[in-house]
Amino acid sequence: GHERDHLALYDEYQEPGWQKMLQRYHNFFCRMTNEVVPMEHFSYHPKDTYYQSVANHIKENPALTDVANLYMSSGSNKLIHRNEELLAINRNVNSKKHFAENAPAFGIQVPDTLVTTKAELDGMSVADFFNKHQNKVILKLLGLAGARNVTAVDSIMATQEYVAEYDEDMVILLQERLDLESYTEMTVDLVVSTDDIRIANTRKILFADGLWVGNLIGDSVSVTEEQAKALLHVGEYARHHGYVTDEGSNCGIDFFIGKDGSLIVTEINARWTGGLFPAHILSQIDVQGTDAVPFFDMVLIEEREAYVDFIDRHLVGEYEGEYAMVPIGFGCFPVPINGQDYFYSWQMVIGDFDAFKHAKNKELAASVMITANIIQPYQ
Repeated sequence: GHERDHLALYDEYQEPGWQKMLQRYHNFFCRMTNEVVPMEHFSYHPKDTYYQSVANHIKENPALTDVANLYMSSGSNKLIHRNEELLAINRNVNSKKHFAENAPAFGIQVPDTLVTTKAELDGMSVADFFNKHQNKVILKLLGLAGARNVTAVDSIMATQEYVAEYDEDMVILLQERLDLESYTEMTVDLVVSTDDIRIANTRKILFADGLWVGNLIGDSVSVTEEQAKALLHVGEYARHHGYVTDEGSNCGIDFFIGKDGSLIVTEINARWTGGLFPAHILSQIDVQGTDAVPFFDMVLIEEREAYVDFIDRHLVGEYEGEYAMVPIGFGCFPVPINGQDYFYSWQMVIGDFDAFKHAKNKELAASVMITANIIQPYQ
């Protein structure tokens, strides 16, 4: 951010333990880059009425800022953006259903997809789809958080069990599951403006236990000129459906690259993406294309000081070793696991990821960054 910017956070970040951690993160950012949002420009808002509180704060302070910048324009934050047309465009372009139904006619190669509902899962079209793809199917749900809306299923019964809690008319996408022995899953951010479309960054998608946890970014991750052309065409699709601004809007694309160089697009994320933040941080610091692995993890709350101390000792730009750490963010809400409270952490390792794992295991408790050990960036 910039020195004139303001940041709205949850009230919970004022709790003494989280506030101390927030202050240390602010110090990290001041040491990593030239300009950050001053802490006196932070405002805090109740979790249950967050958007209303932020809207009130903006209304009560008309000279506060020029624009309210949102992760994405949604129904939840409509009282801030107050733009029904923009909301309709975002819902269309972000919709997995809309993309599956409209992308092929635009010349975009997508996996074989069946759009159905929970009530129709016993129908012949669903049975035929599972048979056609030898029960190797991806289930996609609409409107849920990333880790909850996509899962692999190997039977109709497994699909029904996964959606048991939802209404009968819930729209479900069934998609052929691409063989990861033959394909690599990737993602890019495009900047889509009225007179230009360009690739801002390219990343390899990383999974742990079947869930997305982060990305690999660096000179080792790239696309060919022909693949870039296909990705820019997806940006033209987004612009065709109204997702565009004069200054440029971020548009994420998830896709697979086959060993033969073919490219298959699975979905569009017309918003800020999980990889946009670390990619932008990398543009602010001098790492000269060194591979970086930004990833989400979990840390036992009792160990948060040890976790932050570890980052402090290995902070990028100061630590001279095989790897360096970049703090990105942390959650302020406890997540119970086996009777103990954890919090979500978001960090980036620049350089040798195996050397980082070795140091982490040597210096920190097993309850700190519990997923890191099973992340394999180059597999």
